[in-house]
Amino acid sequence: MTGRTRSTELLESERNILQRIAAGDPLENVLEELIHAVEGPAGGDLLGSILFLSEDGRRLLHGAAPSLPAEYNSAIHGIEIGPQVGSCGTAAHTGQPVYVCDIAEDPLWASFRELALRHGLRACWSTPIRGTDGKLIGTFANYYREPRIPTERDLEIIAMVTQTAAIAVERHRIEMERRRSEEQHLLLLRELNHRVKNLFTLTKSLVVMTARSATSPEEMSKILQGRIFALSRAHELVQPGLRESVWDMEGRDVPLRNILQDILSPHVPAAMDWRVHVDGPEVAIRPSAITSLALVLHELATNAAKYGAFSNPDGRISVRWELSDVGLELSWQESGGPRIESVPERTGFGTVLAQRSVEMQLAGEIAYDWAPDGLCVRILLPSSKVAPYQPAMDAPSSLLRREAPSLQVSP
Repeated sequence: MTGRTRSTELLESERNILQRIAAGDPLENVLEELIHAVEGPAGGDLLGSILFLSEDGRRLLHGAAPSLPAEYNSAIHGIEIGPQVGSCGTAAHTGQPVYVCDIAEDPLWASFRELALRHGLRACWSTPIRGTDGKLIGTFANYYREPRIPTERDLEIIAMVTQTAAIAVERHRIEMERRRSEEQHLLLLRELNHRVKNLFTLTKSLVVMTARSATSPEEMSKILQGRIFALSRAHELVQPGLRESVWDMEGRDVPLRNILQDILSPHVPAAMDWRVHVDGPEVAIRPSAITSLALVLHELATNAAKYGAFSNPDGRISVRWELSDVGLELSWQESGGPRIESVPERTGFGTVLAQRSVEMQLAGEIAYDWAPDGLCVRILLPSSKVAPYQPAMDAPSSLLRREAPSLQVSP
């Protein structure tokens, strides 16, 4: 095959691949076709590989290498980049092409030489793949079964592959970002709908609960106003970016007890604080974690009012926590509510939202135990989300008192 014929075939392959990229074909399929396009004319002597840079910029991850042995691909998946980490690890570290013409002799391959030679790999040229912004995306490598020095023609092919691979990866990332944005938008709409429905349900429950204990219309009005006021305070905690709390505006850590008070006081006024037991060391929640934790506690309290302990006049809730080397371990235990006959077959949106908040936004863990006597929820937050509470000397006095009846939590 002449050089001109080979160039024509490569250009045709490149056009086909670009069309597949535009059509939104799976990234892995596009990259494998790209590698096959450059491997074909070499008659089996060339084995291509594309590795991606990890999100933390420290490792290389498998992208596509259809002709390399699976064992070899698995062994190099996740290697840390560095100054002497084979051809690809070094190229990613320096940002420059690395051409190792004989793996058996080159010091860059000291730690991987045995692995490569065992699979019959003798030469490896690696070139960084960069995005349109110049940032490193990954590497493209040419492996050969015999020692080999790159020719000018080889360098032209490498340039074509790296450019096309960059287009494919960036197109894929843009599409993934678009999908994530759409999913986030849909989740936000579902959450808004869920919140509005919950507020109506919760308000109805507050009216019923207040009517049970009030001895006169005046007393009912006063108590109900206090509960609705407390509900609005709790609602502020779960609205990202919309809170008017002085604590939030000044970026202060917020005591866990304060968050629990805001969340639980709509359900349990001071006169009925025997229904809630709160116990744990003085601990504060970091500003970045307040919204997510308040959201989770709000969901638990709302569900307790609708289905659990707060739906019965004698129902109780115990919230306990402790600090360990791992972080904050908190338990939410309900009792005295309707007996739980079985684990719910269907997971409600509120439960899903709570799990996502803990696991994805707080990097923690949450577990539900549907015991017959009452739900028990255990939450683990990493140490980075909490801190020992130290009251600020200049904290506004308004933070030390309430303007309406509220839950009195025990120390």
